[in-house]
Parts: sequence; structure tokens; C-alpha cells
Amino acid sequence: MKLERVFIIQEYEQLKAVSDPFRTTMLYHLIEKAYTGQQLAQLLELARSKIHYHLNELEKNGFIRVVKTEVKNGIIQKFYRAVAWSFIPGDNLLPHRSEVEDYFRENTINTLNRARLRALSAPEEAFQVQSSRRDTWPRINLQMEVRTQPAKFAAWLARYREMVEELAAMEEEDGKPFYIATVGFQIDQPWFEGDEEDSNKEDQ
Repeated sequence: MKLERVFIIQEYEQLKAVSDPFRTTMLYHLIEKAYTGQQLAQLLELARSKIHYHLNELEKNGFIRVVKTEVKNGIIQKFYRAVAWSFIPGDNLLPHRSEVEDYFRENTINTLNRARLRALSAPEEAFQVQSSRRDTWPRINLQMEVRTQPAKFAAWLARYREMVEELAAMEEEDGKPFYIATVGFQIDQPWFEGDEEDSNKEDQ
């Protein structure tokens, strides 16, 4: 099944349904691959009844669908998968500031959680380097704080997304798999102290 690039959330009920932290977590798993309710229950260590309730809510609101079925021990098992790689509230929902904020905050937290798990399961090769020259490293570890205007930050992110699209176009059948996760957002106050150079904490 081919996933859509972006799913625009149009209805308030959809936004409420996907703003639930647990459903956001489930949706992240279903973006990665198809699961049955039983598989998700084992993965998330929860009762199947609870998993199926949330699956029904996600399916009812159009975020997931059944992509295949299998019969096991006389029972039909349904495999669910997300319908898109990303989900974005439409302009008509932006006045619902609390729900939109909750949705994007949970998405950011889930991205960080998934990145942590991917780092823990990565092979030793992923963190080995053959040179002290960072421009030759096939890995990056970056934290940075910068003071700028939101419009300028958004414009820079637009160029960065173009580079991500360029990266996606580099897909090769015989290539090695690489993972990249990115988050960026306004903060309440800087945590890094010191001069300007210290505000860029890269490849420690």
C-alpha cells in the first residue's frame, strides 16, 4: 500500500481524536509498518480491548485503514496501516489553538522517542568514524540555539525541507539504510550559556 505524503486534517473531531497522546504513539507505529491489534497490544503492553478501541477511533476518523487480513486459528486478523506519512491540521482548525498545540507537542515528543529507540538499536558501525574531519562523517548529532525572527526561521526551514526532499531522491536499492529525525521549535529561554560558539553543540 502506498502512503500519501500528507493528510490534511479537516474536521475538529479528527483533530480531537488524534491529539490523544496514546493514539499519536499508535499512529507513529502504524506509519512505520502494518500491525494487528494483537501485535500492537504486545508491543505497547496493553490490553487488546483498549488497543482495539483506539484503533476504531483512528479508523473511524480516516487516519488508518485495513491493508490486509489473515486467518489464524479460525480468527480473521486485520492489519492496520496509517494512510499517510504525515498529518497536518488544515487552516480551518488553527483557531483551536489548544488542540493544535497538543497535537504538535505530542508529535515532537514521539519523534524524539522514536529517534532514541533507533539510536539504541543502531549497529556499532553507525557511530564509528575513520577520520577527525566531520565533513566525512555519515552521521550527525546536533543541538543549536539561535535568536532570530519566526519568519526567518520558517524560511530557513523551507530550504531545509528542500534538502530533505533531495535526500529522499537519493534512495538506492543497494544503499545502506540511514535514519534522520529533525525537530525545531521556539523555546522559552536559552539553556546554553557562554559565547556564540558555545550555542552550537554539534557532533559531541
